[in-house]
Amino acid sequence: MEVQLRRDRGFRAADRHWGAIAVAVIVAVALGGASAVIGRHYLHASVARPLPGVMKVHAQPIPTVGPGSDVSPTALPDHMLLQVPFTTQAPLNNWDKHQESCEAANLTMLYLYWQHDQSVVLDPHGADNYIRMIDSWKSQPDLNDTMMGQLAQKHWGYSYRLLPNDPKVIAQQLSAGRPLLAEVRTHGLGNTHYPGYASHYEQTGWSVPHFVLIIGYDSTGVWLNDPGISWGRGYHISYAQLTHAIDDLDQHHPALSEGQVLLLVAPEAAPKVKPGMI
Repeated sequence: MEVQLRRDRGFRAADRHWGAIAVAVIVAVALGGASAVIGRHYLHASVARPLPGVMKVHAQPIPTVGPGSDVSPTALPDHMLLQVPFTTQAPLNNWDKHQESCEAANLTMLYLYWQHDQSVVLDPHGADNYIRMIDSWKSQPDLNDTMMGQLAQKHWGYSYRLLPNDPKVIAQQLSAGRPLLAEVRTHGLGNTHYPGYASHYEQTGWSVPHFVLIIGYDSTGVWLNDPGISWGRGYHISYAQLTHAIDDLDQHHPALSEGQVLLLVAPEAAPKVKPGMI
């Protein structure tokens, strides 16, 4: 996000006495200071605050058997919001070099979450290093869900599963501390901060294939970490909007779509060893 504050330069020559100059200097310093404070709030990870309502959850790896939901509590919470570190896919604001880096940014957030990184917003230089490394692993610019899972499996030893896009499944997974990935089309998410949203809604070249990370849910929808825009940390959309965004991908990019599914990528739980087996 860029914050610009305009300074009044409309002093007439006849009014440029020392008092006016002094006032101008004071105002300029004050405005410059305010601009710097606002800029730091958005650009520096060290001052970012956790999202309101974040809950502490013991993240559970994927069980060795079952669809990935058999360790969820029997009574699911009515809402959940996980603290997952955030980065955009261009953390150094070099978007021209990271147009195809949403997969890498999502996997960076997910990997560091499972590494128990407590950052609210990741250090831009560290995040950029991870993103460039993961980009180098990709076999093509846009990946589907399975290819994303295979990437994490090959390089980190993580397991992956495709799960139905269903509110109960989302609740089961996030209650166990497991964020979920969704492959969508950008404008289908309904976030008006995307470029061209008002004037080029869902037009080819403006609305593109994309991954987002589901980090929370309530009775009405989900919270996302969306690396595709600077305003992407922790915004909320309805379940219907999420379904639409996935369908939108299927309609315009069927080669990437695997249907109404979500991607679970996480470490796998170590198998339990019975006494006498060693």
